[in-house]
Amino acid sequence: MKKQIKFGVPNLVIVPGLVCIMLSGCSTFNKIYSEEDIVYSTKRFELKYDCKDRDRRMPFYFTQSIVKEVDQNNNVSYRAYDVLSLTSSSFKFDEKAVLIIDNKPYPMVIDRIELENVKTISENSTDIQTLDSTTVSVITGYSENNRKITRFSYKIPVSTMMEIKKASKIYIRYYSGPNMITVKPKKISIKKIKELIDT
Repeated sequence: MKKQIKFGVPNLVIVPGLVCIMLSGCSTFNKIYSEEDIVYSTKRFELKYDCKDRDRRMPFYFTQSIVKEVDQNNNVSYRAYDVLSLTSSSFKFDEKAVLIIDNKPYPMVIDRIELENVKTISENSTDIQTLDSTTVSVITGYSENNRKITRFSYKIPVSTMMEIKKASKIYIRYYSGPNMITVKPKKISIKKIKELIDT
């Protein structure tokens, strides 16, 4: 006689929870990494997170890395590295990034900007059934996807980071031709930024 396994309510909660923990362990996002930089005699802490927006007018993909450096005298500095990917028809970005903290703008001074056009080609295929009932995949054409990638680098003043620490809302604003692009980090990412400040 086969033994029947019964799943109670606790097991239904624990099993999916363990799966989520294992899957999140594979992601490099929303984690703070630390390492010593012997060249500059600093301790570095890095946080990376991402954000997607599928708005029809201006869909984009955004990643940001914030690097916190602490020197031997305990002086702290912060630098952001932003990467924005837009459609090929979008305008070039203005050389500005504005942090909006609790509805108050904090313009950042961009000290580096890089532009790149990326083209990817993918095959379109369909399955066709032959006379002997076997299925064959046939290439029907090719699709081309063009993206504009912009990379920004700028220092975030410590005073601005202190405002972020006590903020409830944080956005990042960019301008591309007639479009305002507003990045809205997820709650977990904002929590991690605050954790980086306290690290």
